[in-house]
Amino acid sequence: MVKSFTFLVIVLGLTLSAIGQNNAGQLSEEQIYRRGNKYNNWSVTIGGGPIIYYVDVIDYTAMPSGDKWKFAPTIMVSKQFNRPWGIDFQWMMADMYGEKNGRYFKGDLHDFTINGTLNINQLAIFGPISDHWNIYAKLGIGLNYFRSRQHSLEDDRVLIVSDVYETVAGYPTPHGWLPDDYLVLGYERRGEGAPDEETKRRSEVVIPFGIGVKYRINKSFDVGTEIMMHHMNADNLDVNLTGADNDGYMLASLNVTYKIGKKNKRHSSWTYKDFNINYKRQREDDPMAHKLDSLKRQIELLARVDSTKSDTSTIVTYSIERKKNMSASVFFDFDKSDITQDAHMTLAKAAYVMSKDPTLRVKIVGYCDERGSYEYNVKLSQRRCNAVIKVLAEEYSLDRDRFEVDYKGETELLSDTQKLAPRGLHLVNRRVDLFVIIE
Repeated sequence: MVKSFTFLVIVLGLTLSAIGQNNAGQLSEEQIYRRGNKYNNWSVTIGGGPIIYYVDVIDYTAMPSGDKWKFAPTIMVSKQFNRPWGIDFQWMMADMYGEKNGRYFKGDLHDFTINGTLNINQLAIFGPISDHWNIYAKLGIGLNYFRSRQHSLEDDRVLIVSDVYETVAGYPTPHGWLPDDYLVLGYERRGEGAPDEETKRRSEVVIPFGIGVKYRINKSFDVGTEIMMHHMNADNLDVNLTGADNDGYMLASLNVTYKIGKKNKRHSSWTYKDFNINYKRQREDDPMAHKLDSLKRQIELLARVDSTKSDTSTIVTYSIERKKNMSASVFFDFDKSDITQDAHMTLAKAAYVMSKDPTLRVKIVGYCDERGSYEYNVKLSQRRCNAVIKVLAEEYSLDRDRFEVDYKGETELLSDTQKLAPRGLHLVNRRVDLFVIIE
């Protein structure tokens, strides 16, 4: 069974490698995971499905037949730490049954585990598959609390040790058990009340591992399926006390997940890597970024020139020409319209030039990078333009009528990050330009 599970993991891995990476240029702000932003991280999952036991007292190799199938409900409470990694607390209960060589065992179990989860596609393609699929792996540790008894298939009586270990050739006598002890765990095995009086459940350590798939319906609900193997550290689930291999069981479940949190926020497991997060380090090695920085310094130098009276007409003419050609750019963080400290410095210089010549009128043009829908980006560029005008009007008392506004959105990219991928700079596309209107 472990070989089959390994084969399934390999097939899923090959499937992921065949899927192309999501186009980061078409992602909206809510789809991109950024540290410092708030996302929904908690969820509750309920589900259930068939459970298959791999113990000594079974008459099948892979799956039971007929009416021997057992089913188990399960509940999970999950916490996501970031895009790929999370943890869940899982509970499961099930009835147990298996038969072999004229005897059968039956009982029930409660399984409590803590599992680490990994969204495999977050490591392979840095986001959900087609924005709707997540493939994940789980590994954990927990405890299994169970009660179990062995019975005779002939007359249903509870078997004692001597029924099995003295009559079946090759079976040694189990250590610590008397010949007339009942083959029970979680019940009295000898003396008054045996074998029907319940005692404390037997507990054993269990190691769960598995793989699953989730489909995102919307921001609140997912559906999915998972296969979990539970490997025990003991060989006693069927009260067969001298087996060669430890016992285990597999649950194949269908699940429904409710993601706890605000309705307008994504769960962090359904977000994508922000490929622009290291743009500052990229700029250090990018010649184009150095040229843009040089251009910005030249613009700031021009903005410092004012119309101070001079004894020579040549200098006055030079100053006027610089005013008429004044241009400046302010830059914004991703999906933001807040004026940064650097932007305030740039606007202060532009305001100074405008205050020295009340006849100057300025055109303000807003831009966005290409992430997000066209309509959203137009509105975002409008908010950025309005933020610039607000500063100039309210902080420097410049008449709003002196400004002409144009919202470009993503239509005119200075650095086309899709054509230049994996190069290109989103930062330079998130800006507002100021130009003197020559009339």
